[in-house]
Amino acid sequence: MKDPELKSQRKKNLQAYKRQKVLDAAAKLFRLQGLEGTTMRAIAKKAGYSTGAPYAYFQSKEDIYAELLTLSLANLTKSVKSSEGFTQEGRVHAVFAAYFNYYLDNPEELQLGLYLFSSGEVKKRGFSEGTNDLLNGRLISLLGYMANSLHELDNVEATLAQQETLDAITYFTGALILQSTGRLEIMAAKPQEMIDRYISQMLKRLKQ
Repeated sequence: MKDPELKSQRKKNLQAYKRQKVLDAAAKLFRLQGLEGTTMRAIAKKAGYSTGAPYAYFQSKEDIYAELLTLSLANLTKSVKSSEGFTQEGRVHAVFAAYFNYYLDNPEELQLGLYLFSSGEVKKRGFSEGTNDLLNGRLISLLGYMANSLHELDNVEATLAQQETLDAITYFTGALILQSTGRLEIMAAKPQEMIDRYISQMLKRLKQ
């Protein structure tokens, strides 16, 4: 590699490194203080940069939040779509369990994920219409993939598959919140057993 090319690559690597430091710092602050309680100044300080440094990569804290949410959703989708089963029912179980287990294994992303279900609030907090539509589109695509795994079962209509998927996500979200706040432990409930039981009951309903 020629010297000018080497310098250019080093510059790109440095920019990528600094950008990632901003993302990492913001993620920690969002977990502790939420979107409202976090400022660009605080993000810069946490990353070890001057106040204006994050603006070289992001226009606002909402822009950073959207980036983190996009990455989280991409990883969630990858986890769900890589799930496999030996039978159609086994695949359904793997797909739905993968959704729950992703957030169970990555509790720091649960707060990010909850914003996917509150587009009205997101708009109020500074997300552009384009960003909001993009995130909602990716969420809908993921839920569509999950619903399709149910639709591929014998005699399951598309509308019913969609309804069951939404019901499952609602149940999973509630269980994840209870787990993150320690309430399931207080009630001696095991989240994995709860989800396995729910999926089994869902499949039983769809057989009828």
